[in-house]
Amino acid sequence: MRVIRSIFFTILYFSCLLDTVGSGISWSEIQKKKEGSITIYYRSTEPFLIEESDGSLRGLEYEMMVGFKYFLWNKYGIRIDLDWQSKESFKYVFGLIKDNPKEGEFGLDIISRTTVREQSVGFSDPYFPDIQVLVSDKSIPTVSSLAEFQEQFGEYTAVSVSETTYDQYLKNIRKEHAIDFNIIYKESSNDILTGILEQSGRFGYMDLPNYLIALNQNLAIKRQPILPVKGIGFSIIFKKGSDWETPINEYLGSAEYEILRNKGIQKYLGSDVYDLIESISQGEDEEMVLLLKEKELVDRELLERSKQVQQQEYISNMLIACVVIVFLIAFALYNRSKIKSKANKILTAHREMIENQNELLSKRNNELLELDEEKNNFINILSHDLRAPINNITALAGLLAMDDNLSESQVGSIKHIAAESRRLNKMVTRILDVERIESKSTEDFRELDLSPVLEKVLKNYKQQALDKKITLQLDTEGEHKVMGLEQYLFHVFENLLSNAIKFSPLGEAIWIRVIKKDGQHLINFTDGGPGMTEEDQQLMFKKFQRLSAKPTAGERSTGLGLSIVAKYTELLGGKLTWESAPNEGTTFTVSLKAV
Repeated sequence: MRVIRSIFFTILYFSCLLDTVGSGISWSEIQKKKEGSITIYYRSTEPFLIEESDGSLRGLEYEMMVGFKYFLWNKYGIRIDLDWQSKESFKYVFGLIKDNPKEGEFGLDIISRTTVREQSVGFSDPYFPDIQVLVSDKSIPTVSSLAEFQEQFGEYTAVSVSETTYDQYLKNIRKEHAIDFNIIYKESSNDILTGILEQSGRFGYMDLPNYLIALNQNLAIKRQPILPVKGIGFSIIFKKGSDWETPINEYLGSAEYEILRNKGIQKYLGSDVYDLIESISQGEDEEMVLLLKEKELVDRELLERSKQVQQQEYISNMLIACVVIVFLIAFALYNRSKIKSKANKILTAHREMIENQNELLSKRNNELLELDEEKNNFINILSHDLRAPINNITALAGLLAMDDNLSESQVGSIKHIAAESRRLNKMVTRILDVERIESKSTEDFRELDLSPVLEKVLKNYKQQALDKKITLQLDTEGEHKVMGLEQYLFHVFENLLSNAIKFSPLGEAIWIRVIKKDGQHLINFTDGGPGMTEEDQQLMFKKFQRLSAKPTAGERSTGLGLSIVAKYTELLGGKLTWESAPNEGTTFTVSLKAV
């Protein structure tokens, strides 16, 4: 049977090659004719390219190529038709471009760009980050080191797709670490998740978007926090040396494609998934970002479980009330002793059922709380362990900069290393701040004067403002005393001032005013930045949320600042308000009760 199947697919493969024999059309030829047709070989791979039951197509890759069609018309006045041809597997899509290359033919199948494949086919610039993580079913214990992986995973079975990077990475692990695990093969990458869930003791590589989508669906999988792979990116393939590389890359680098891509990602993946992938692809710590996302999903499940418990308690109370009413009516209509006995039996049965349900819900709730605590501890340990090497890098950079024999470029590189290590240290500190706020740790408040705290914050950001030629104006007279902790106040003012500097153009002024009104101290931070849209104002307090407005000098943002401001202000018993409109700047106001 296996031999017959192999012969069948071989005949099918060569028939596909024969079907495609013909003359292609190059970019230079189509520029002369001003019209033509290109062929796209594809395979349905959700959510990138989805083939509906009626034969219609949708998805990120489909919308990308339709956008390319309109890009050529708008810029060059060239009309092209898209000839979509579905193929059975990655092997056929890649093989058609590799073994029978013709101009005007392209391949799409979330194809990872690798140096080995570049020898056979041409690649466009990446249109999506290529990040793969090792995923297993929940019966396999989580390992935290290669030693544990080597010891345990020899008895498990991997799931993969032949001749793909998933298969290549698994075989590299098996060879480099001498682990004799078995590999079973599926027809397409869509089947890897199904294969892992078919039977316990299975694992394999998955693309990060598909893993996050499965996690949002509460499927019974887990991520093993070892051996992730970050590739060059997903690309369109075509004949090696084809002149179509020029217009394709021009389109992928255009503002039109960026708008289309962002809308498509939000439509098919959701903005949270895209923000995570972009954060990782831009160099932020992959394990830290994924842990925070997984913790967010656990918190969401805990909240849903809590709602279920409350609903069950409400139903239980209503059920008991109904039983009591029935008992009272029956008591009035029938013999007291018989009805009472019967009602007691019914009530007892219902109570036993309710107690069993409550016990199951309580057990599941405790498991989720333990998992949440475990992730919190892991995040804290990881954050603290990161600080030591970061501080060492900063100190070594300082020592190197003291050498008088260095060239200007060497000094510049050392300063860049020091700046990046300080930025990473600040990101770790903010992650710890968020965890500390969410754990609701409190300390004794005391009487504080706002003026010294604000002056200290301005002093820390004086150089950053000077670098952008921004003037900092502090308007405060007399004492402005509140009850609180200096650390909380410092973080609130620091994040608001940092954001104002990031989003203010060069040469602007930032005003910080303290006003006492109706028993409240109002601290205003006013900038001359781009302001915020109504959509941004609804999203700005979410963690890791990047808004449409961008820093004016290329600064980076973790998306945590306003989340920290809101939560610390709440802990201080204060209120945070804002006034903003596009192109009119923004004013944030922190209101604290005066002593």
